[in-house]
Amino acid sequence: MHSTLKASAALALLISHTPAYAQEAFDLGEITLFSSSVPTELSKTGTTTEVVTEEALQDGGTQQIITKIDALAGVTFAGNGPAGALQTASLRGLPARYVPVYFEGIDMTDTTGPQNQFNWGGVFNTGIGRVEVLKGSQSALYGSKAIGGVINLAAARLEENGQRYSFGAEYGSFNTKSASFNYLQKTDRADISLSLSRFKTDGFSAADENEGNTEADFYEGTTAILNASVETTDRLTLGGTLFYNTSDSNVDGGAGAGGDSDRPYSNSRRVFRAFAVYEGDLVNHEFSISYDKSLTADPLAPSHLTPNFDGGRTGYEYRGNTNIGLGTFSFGLSHQIESAAFAATPDGENPATKMEAHSSSVFSEFTEALSSNVDMSLAARIENHSMFGSGVTWRGAIAWRPAEATVVRTSLGTGFRAPSLYELFGPFGNSSLDEERSVSFDLGVEHSYASGSLVKAAVFYNNINNLIGFGAETYVQSPGQSTTKGVELSGEYVLSDTFGLTGSYTYTDSSDAKGNQLKRVPEHDLALGAKVSLSPHLAMGLDVKYVAGRADDGFDPQTMPDYTVANATLNYGLNDSTDLYLRVENLFDKEYQTSAGYATSDRALYFGVRASF
Repeated sequence: MHSTLKASAALALLISHTPAYAQEAFDLGEITLFSSSVPTELSKTGTTTEVVTEEALQDGGTQQIITKIDALAGVTFAGNGPAGALQTASLRGLPARYVPVYFEGIDMTDTTGPQNQFNWGGVFNTGIGRVEVLKGSQSALYGSKAIGGVINLAAARLEENGQRYSFGAEYGSFNTKSASFNYLQKTDRADISLSLSRFKTDGFSAADENEGNTEADFYEGTTAILNASVETTDRLTLGGTLFYNTSDSNVDGGAGAGGDSDRPYSNSRRVFRAFAVYEGDLVNHEFSISYDKSLTADPLAPSHLTPNFDGGRTGYEYRGNTNIGLGTFSFGLSHQIESAAFAATPDGENPATKMEAHSSSVFSEFTEALSSNVDMSLAARIENHSMFGSGVTWRGAIAWRPAEATVVRTSLGTGFRAPSLYELFGPFGNSSLDEERSVSFDLGVEHSYASGSLVKAAVFYNNINNLIGFGAETYVQSPGQSTTKGVELSGEYVLSDTFGLTGSYTYTDSSDAKGNQLKRVPEHDLALGAKVSLSPHLAMGLDVKYVAGRADDGFDPQTMPDYTVANATLNYGLNDSTDLYLRVENLFDKEYQTSAGYATSDRALYFGVRASF
């Protein structure tokens, strides 16, 4: 599910960017591009949607995007070491396998990855202009996997006609070096975005050095992104996206999973999407095709694991939308082919396996203004999976504005997730697994103030039937209901033009069918931020993260202590086009783990320069 790039470009001038310190804030006139089939004002969508703007994404220099969305209410991050190692994001207590990630309408989850989850490791903020986080079951709009929500990434774009060249360079701890180049151009008929970046670091031991591991794990990667659209006529727009990434690194095992080692790991990713949009007299049409190819090599993997993975995804889609008087009716057809090849293991226990799964869908959404202050959307999808048959998912959402600056929103939806090819046929596969089904509900309210301050609160509930997890030697299913429920609070307080505070808190009560707390789902997750302008040229920021109440984790379960970690930034503007910055990660040099047995960075300093013309 995605909105058209043409619509995105046309609405770019309407999008209100928040201050650099306001990662969650928006005014009620901002547009969400992904929570419905057509771009919609945030105040008119009943789906809880968090937006991180380009200004907030780029604040503090070159960083993995996961560090930017981790401050949002409901989002929890867990990593397996330094930059480039496996990094995952859960949403409202539901793990990464329930939260697909899209870039410009392309499903970026790896078909050969464990449980089809998206790996945020090595995904940096260069060239990214916007992130939208949709919460709650979204299978009606996005199909299988979207049980917990969806995270959408969009390429950087200009808001007004013109062109912009941007350069960046950074050096810091662990001999970390990065460089980037971006070119943006916008005309009355064309929109182009080009991004090139290179990142290299000696890293630190992924297996925690405090447990006797000293061998550093390096990472180096190159990413290229090209995104373009052209109005060839007044009615026809053509466009496409190219994404290329290649990386090399070392990986270690965590607690009870191999410990310190010199184990090379490489991956290459080639992604392509092309689309055509035709504006008809009565119906607007969009046709698209996408292709995703991933090759991974893990030559020194333990004997029970496969050393090579070859995955791919091809998608074909048609979308249409029309105004039928009462409201907007959107509809479409899609067909997707996922493939995964798992090479034979050296011990011969797992022979070479190549598998495919096909899914076809028919979907629709109806949006209508019930009154001047109430908007509704109803969406449904019939999906047929080649291994698990047909199923129906749906979502209903309502936004009510009792006052000009207040929005009450609620949504109720169902979700569907077919087991991934890895879960079925990978090294730990179990071909007897069934699909998972879910129901989600949330109710929230938000209020904005004339000063720019805002407050938000929401309660949520997610229920998954037949949860798939990892047993002693293979993936297993837990018959019955697994639930996550809780409360989200967030806000921004603007004290003056030079000083602002942000904060978010999430309480999550999670349990599987046996009543056990879900791993890597903290009960308490608090993020606080402050941004102050010390002078017209000098600004300073501080972010603090507190996590508490986690279940035991690891192959040999170990206690996961609470932790508090702080990061700071200092930015100095040389002139209107050039900035110098200093970023300090883990300011107070705390020892903590987000995943059992895996290390996090000691105090680290990074210095960089950015210029834009």
